[in-house]
Amino acid sequence: MTLLRGRLFADQDIEDTPSIAVINQTAARMYWPGKDGKGEDPVGKRVIVRSRVAKPGWTTIVGVIADALTESLADAGTPQMYFDIYQRPAKFLALYLRGQVDPVTILAQVRTQVQTVDPELPVFRAESLDDVLSSSLSVRRFSMEMVALFAGTALLLASMGIYGTISFLVNEQSREIAIRLALGAQRRDILRMVLRQGLTLAAAGAGVGLVDALIVSHFMAGLLYGVSPYDLSTFAGVTAVLTAVAIAASYVPALRAMRLDPITTLHSE
Repeated sequence: MTLLRGRLFADQDIEDTPSIAVINQTAARMYWPGKDGKGEDPVGKRVIVRSRVAKPGWTTIVGVIADALTESLADAGTPQMYFDIYQRPAKFLALYLRGQVDPVTILAQVRTQVQTVDPELPVFRAESLDDVLSSSLSVRRFSMEMVALFAGTALLLASMGIYGTISFLVNEQSREIAIRLALGAQRRDILRMVLRQGLTLAAAGAGVGLVDALIVSHFMAGLLYGVSPYDLSTFAGVTAVLTAVAIAASYVPALRAMRLDPITTLHSE
């Protein structure tokens, strides 16, 4: 946590010295907004804190730190006040360890080290930071999995609809294709014409879809973490998939129609 103003806790801050605290930037803005709107420096201010972790009486603010994601991964703007554990020991203490250790055996190792100081101290609930992060995202992950399921279903239905519609339109042009071939048109020119028509329809649909997606994404921002609601890679990927479907829907029927004998096609019509 980055120190912005003042100082952090030091060795001389013990139980017999006046109570001190460090607050985060949100707490500084909330409780000391200042008259000019620029904010007042809270360092040196004295407050009375009614908390089981604070010493009775006045507490002096000695530092301001940057906001941290301690309450929610989606919101760092929660007022926080930190106290020195050496001034008022807490009943529960969390230890954070960093290193190349096996999470399975860490609990037994930490318990052994702690209980060499006091055999009656309990050590429990050891978990890796990845597990903590995963647990905190479980609700959001479930929501996004459901959204992804429905989105995948919508993408499949949209692909089937695009393919069926464009295939139908191309098949309806089989008589026109046969006439062009009978009059000496080159097959590659006809294929290029059909693909151009399919891409035109795909481009128009993609434009309308992107506008709608941008509108809907604004309302989904609260479900996302670490990803912008306007993620360009997602929009580009979906557009590329639907465009590929439109090209296939144009190419396959056109290729099949061009392989037919023009005279046979005209007689069947």
